[in-house]
Amino acid sequence: MIHPEFIHTTSVSLLLPMSLHLSPEGEILTTGPTLRRLIGNARHFDMAFSIDRPRQITTGFSGLHPVLQEGGRIFLRLTAHPETIIRGHGILMGNGAALLNFGFGVGLSDAVRNFKLSDADFAPSDLALELLFLHEANVAVQGELSRFNLNLEEARKAAEVQAYTDPLTGLYNRRGLDVALGTALREAEKLPFAVGHVDLDHFKEANDQYGHAAGDLVLQRVAKILREETRSCDTAARVGGDEFVLILPSPGASPNLLKLARRIITRIEEGVCFEGQQLHVSASIGFSESSFYASPESARMLADADTALYQAKKEGRARAVLYGRSRDLEGSFSEPRPQI
Repeated sequence: MIHPEFIHTTSVSLLLPMSLHLSPEGEILTTGPTLRRLIGNARHFDMAFSIDRPRQITTGFSGLHPVLQEGGRIFLRLTAHPETIIRGHGILMGNGAALLNFGFGVGLSDAVRNFKLSDADFAPSDLALELLFLHEANVAVQGELSRFNLNLEEARKAAEVQAYTDPLTGLYNRRGLDVALGTALREAEKLPFAVGHVDLDHFKEANDQYGHAAGDLVLQRVAKILREETRSCDTAARVGGDEFVLILPSPGASPNLLKLARRIITRIEEGVCFEGQQLHVSASIGFSESSFYASPESARMLADADTALYQAKKEGRARAVLYGRSRDLEGSFSEPRPQI
């Protein structure tokens, strides 16, 4: 037990910002400046705190005397902020008063955030200062890592988009088409799809006569038409100079494909104005449908759509042909089956 004349409590409060000096009746005589911020204007121990541990103490400050005499640890819950628990120990002084000192323990980071504490709120020798620095450094590092990961993910997505995108038209390229076609094949049993091979008619003449800038403008216009005439679930890709491929899930009955082809061809034939000159091109389209195959394969469907495309060109261009097997009433077969 320490005699009060050996303790200058005002000086102690400056040395220990979380100190608490209590009268024998539990009145708060002095507190460290940090603890005062936590308890506000409370004037008595029982108004400022409830005892969290030792749990057997239910009589407030008066029940703490045995713990203080034995030098045991005390855990207090702030009345004004019950989510905050401080921990510490104390001593009994000669006149029955008590001097205690506290810290936040594992709740340090929450207390720093909730009460906006800084290093000035802790004693220079307090280990909490080092923990506070570590907490601030950890927050900073976590923030940098989060930003780095976000930038890395954005860069990855941008690289992935670039890898699968045709730079001139913004459509998928051959690699992107392969991914989309693979997805369509895996779902073909439940979700039939069609492949459309689009090839421009008279594009070479326009490109040769007016130059590559004119040809690029035509290709960009065709890409815009394909995006606008297809659904969000469809895929449009540029796979060659003036060649495009469509992947069309759930195309419906065959006439639906031919109506789509007619809309596309009609809009392409509207032409493009380049430096005051009207460029006129058209398109031929060949379709193959996954439902025509017992086990559809990408190479076969692409080849058959290509066969249908050249059938369309052979028949006069600016038209669509649907490839497949169709049985007539006599049971004979025709392959391919043209539709204008």
